[in-house]
Amino acid sequence: MRQFFQPDNPVMRFLSKLCDLMLLNFLFLLSCIPIFTMGASISALYYMVLKMHRDEEPSIVKGYCKAFKDNFRQATLLWLPLLFAFVFFGADLYIIYNIIPASYLWLQVPVWIIIFILLSILIYAFPLLSTFACSTKQLLKNAVLLSIGNMPTTIFFVATQIAIAYLCMVSGELMVVFGSLALFFGCAAMAYFYALFLGRIFAKCMNEDMAAG
Repeated sequence: MRQFFQPDNPVMRFLSKLCDLMLLNFLFLLSCIPIFTMGASISALYYMVLKMHRDEEPSIVKGYCKAFKDNFRQATLLWLPLLFAFVFFGADLYIIYNIIPASYLWLQVPVWIIIFILLSILIYAFPLLSTFACSTKQLLKNAVLLSIGNMPTTIFFVATQIAIAYLCMVSGELMVVFGSLALFFGCAAMAYFYALFLGRIFAKCMNEDMAAG
């Protein structure tokens, strides 16, 4: 029984990681309450989960708050245009599906392409911001290049987000399930899962830069 409570026990490590993700999830949701702060919140979330993957785990609260503060201005300036774009094109889809005649359904194709591009930028930009210091212009350029250069991963990330959103819209029960998971640890857990891929992508890029240098 004593061995069960040892810090290196796999079960204890899992429970410790789960507790960290629950605390991180709470901080993320709390800091997202003013919608305009979501960019800084996403950046801080990825800052922490990437560190967790590298086994560089400072205090969850201290590390999150520091990353949130350090990246607040740049993350907010990046987030607000993306938020406006998502609202605009989401409204376009609503009009296409519910207001205009069915003969114009083909208009959804370019809208979905634009949404895919925006989601691709969103997926890479904020983790990049949490890891590298660069201008917003360079950040967007790198996000686009990474999304194109890692297209299978990008499609997987985007598809999972769209699938979850779709399932929540078509089923009230699934909305409750996903909402409950998101409330307790789901947002941090998804970021932690994504960071497994993003960490490898970033490490590969840094190795290539060192080799080129």
